Amino acid sequence: MIRRLLLIMTITIYSYGESRQPVPESETNSSLPVRIKTVRGVLSEANTALHMQGQVRAGYISFNDTGREKTNAYALGGHFHFYTDRKYGMMLAASAYTVLNVAIRQNPAHVNTDFFDANGKSFILLSKAFIDAQWRNTHIRLGRQALDTPMADSDDIRMIPNFFQSYTITNTDISNLTLSAGFIERMAGWENSVDASKFVNIGEVLGTEKIDGVYYAGMVYDAVEDLSLNLWYYHYDNIADVFYAEAGFKREITKAVDLTLGLQFAATRNVGKMLLGDKEGEAYGINLEVAFSQVGITVLTAYNRGDGENGATDLSLGGGPFFTSMEDQTIDAIGGKGSAWMVAIGYDFSSLNVSNLSGGIAYGSFKADRAIAGHYHTSETDIILDYQANDRLKLTAALAIVDHKDDGQQDFDQFRLIGNYSF
Repeated sequence: MIRRLLLIMTITIYSYGESRQPVPESETNSSLPVRIKTVRGVLSEANTALHMQGQVRAGYISFNDTGREKTNAYALGGHFHFYTDRKYGMMLAASAYTVLNVAIRQNPAHVNTDFFDANGKSFILLSKAFIDAQWRNTHIRLGRQALDTPMADSDDIRMIPNFFQSYTITNTDISNLTLSAGFIERMAGWENSVDASKFVNIGEVLGTEKIDGVYYAGMVYDAVEDLSLNLWYYHYDNIADVFYAEAGFKREITKAVDLTLGLQFAATRNVGKMLLGDKEGEAYGINLEVAFSQVGITVLTAYNRGDGENGATDLSLGGGPFFTSMEDQTIDAIGGKGSAWMVAIGYDFSSLNVSNLSGGIAYGSFKADRAIAGHYHTSETDIILDYQANDRLKLTAALAIVDHKDDGQQDFDQFRLIGNYSF
């Protein structure tokens, strides 16, 4: 199935001010002492510090649907960062992102558009343009930026991640407590569902008419050792309210065994004109990770259940928060009551004296409650290899095999290989 090499290149040039101080990318839950791992989260995690300095990215993607001809994509691109020195707590920043389709003679029908604009073409995007203000323990950022929250995130598994035109404020006056609030107006990037090369109104991203946007507030608490708590509220104008809670607990069982437990809950309630129809529903989740450091093995398993009228919310602006999320499938795709479970095993090859190489395999099942023809019933197998040659060079290969059982959809497999060189 893996017949092609992934060849994408992203060239990043970083421009420092005289102070050379790094620009904080996000003040949300990315710094939690206990982070709950998911397959999708591991694949999409971006090291913002490395992106801030510079990066060359190389890769290729192919998509093979049994009902259609195979599509693939090769690309070259880059993003250039600039920011001013901070004076009186204020700073200006901007970033231009370029993506080039280098397969000049490729049949347009065979182009995988996940990397490019809506027409499979090259583009240039002013991905970041913001004013950043800091006063004591309060941080304000206004404009185009990256976000890392449960329902809105970068999900960096394509040529360009997601970006948001938003207005955010974060405060850490209380020890071990981070308070966040913001307003999200537009979204660009590969998951805005309209055109990756443009900042699109959130209403259009979700498939309806233009709306004011999404208001959110969040709280992250980590005062108790090895315990983190997340509480978030999102108001989608004239669509729905989403409440999200997550708890993470980590414990050293022995010197060679670590256990991490995660719990989550999400509830959706209709508001206003209900432009997307009835969205009432709830979702529950549990995640368990056991790491055996001496033998280099990590075992991960998770379960999600969608209940209420419509199950797990499908209003995520990005990869979503659910523990069972994989390279492609998530429980919110079920579209109603149902459940999902996954199990994965990872291996660090340094136990075999092969330095800096790790791999894993994961299997997940996503099924609607009504087990009859035409209702959602899908499984996915992910195979992942990751090579971290040094602090700068990283290679990741991911193969996703999706098997639609009795829901009438076409099976497919997707492969991508991405190499990053950071400087």
